[in-house]
Amino acid sequence: MRSPAVPPGPEGTGRHGSNRRAFERDQLGFLLDQRQYGDLVRFDDELYIVNSPVLAEEVLKHTNTAYTINQDLLGQATDGGHASQDLARWMRARSLAGRGLNRSSLRAAEERIAATAARHAHTWQARGRIEAIPALEDLSAHLIAEFCLGPDTGEATVRLARLQDALLPAAVPLPARWPSLHRRRLHRAGRDLAREVSRLIRQRRRTRQDGSPPVVADLLNTACDEGALTHDGAISIVVSTLFAAHETTAAALAWLFLVLDQHPAVHEQVRAEADRELAGRLPTAADLPRLAVTEAVVKEVLRLYPPLWLLERTVDRPTRLAGYPLRPGRRVAVSPFVLQRDPRHYDRPTAFRPERWTEHPATPLPKYAFMPFGGGPRTCLGAHFAMVAMVTATATVVARHRVTRAAGTTPVFSTRTILQPGGLTLDVAARTPVRHPQGVSG
Repeated sequence: MRSPAVPPGPEGTGRHGSNRRAFERDQLGFLLDQRQYGDLVRFDDELYIVNSPVLAEEVLKHTNTAYTINQDLLGQATDGGHASQDLARWMRARSLAGRGLNRSSLRAAEERIAATAARHAHTWQARGRIEAIPALEDLSAHLIAEFCLGPDTGEATVRLARLQDALLPAAVPLPARWPSLHRRRLHRAGRDLAREVSRLIRQRRRTRQDGSPPVVADLLNTACDEGALTHDGAISIVVSTLFAAHETTAAALAWLFLVLDQHPAVHEQVRAEADRELAGRLPTAADLPRLAVTEAVVKEVLRLYPPLWLLERTVDRPTRLAGYPLRPGRRVAVSPFVLQRDPRHYDRPTAFRPERWTEHPATPLPKYAFMPFGGGPRTCLGAHFAMVAMVTATATVVARHRVTRAAGTTPVFSTRTILQPGGLTLDVAARTPVRHPQGVSG
């Protein structure tokens, strides 16, 4: 008989039960099914699943105290960050980087975002057809690299792509001797990216002109000068930001173009808004507040298809969650995919309804019912940057190009890394924006 000291769960919750096999067969479906057991569900002896915004907030807000992250973005063991053995210093470094990603340098970078998106979209049009994920990862890599390192990004985006390729898990089982080769390849790709980032950070220190818009590297160089961060720490911050932001932004944009193709009326609303507000020019910072339809579409895509579909924390010290005791070493999983499709918080939760973000519901949405970038002290540093980049890139591309799903392709949910529309191919053709006289609504 199950002890009352553990929460309920499906059959097969023992260490060698069937849940893990069921999860691997249909990861998203399995997680959605677990809602029937309550807000905290026992997956097996070592893992619990959270199905409540309140419990998600409790877990994520107490990361670094009751809960820890045991692996970094590359799957390597970590004690809180490679930048420093001292967690407080590491968190201060993250705060400095976040300040650059979310405040002073963002406004100056917005024009570069639009220009970079326009340049990439022009090459897509010349090709006529693109594989969505590789093309959008290339765009996103350039966006975040320019934002972190300045206009000169050297070989950073090329080496980032090599690291991404080295990290991708094999689609089929590999021979026994291959895992060690895979680890060496991954180590080499990570080392090469870190060396290029190091070079660019030092170069930025030498070549930045007084009065030029700051980038993240400038803030990190200042922190190094003040003794708050080592150069290796600065490298780690930039590498982790490059890796996390480019992949998630690309996946979200891929879902966005797919969803717009599936909803022609909404697609036309986004086009009409870009025509009306931009009048054929590239968007600037001043335009963003007027791109309300585009922003609502971005938020709805992030709600339905959050790239970070599953977050995991490890219990670091004895604690309790929903009244149940948790011992150190036990893991707790939070799924934004599940929380953001909860009928308790969303009307017609599986429907694509961008207007839900422009309406004013009688009951406010619980804070952690929408968390596409995570939450707590380890939330995604580039959350605000990602929103700005997606709105800007969407308006830029949709105004000048017709982007549609290629005939005969059937995208599928892919969860091998982050949540992506696997197999998505897009056709890209030219479009002439409709130029309104003054380029403003009214």
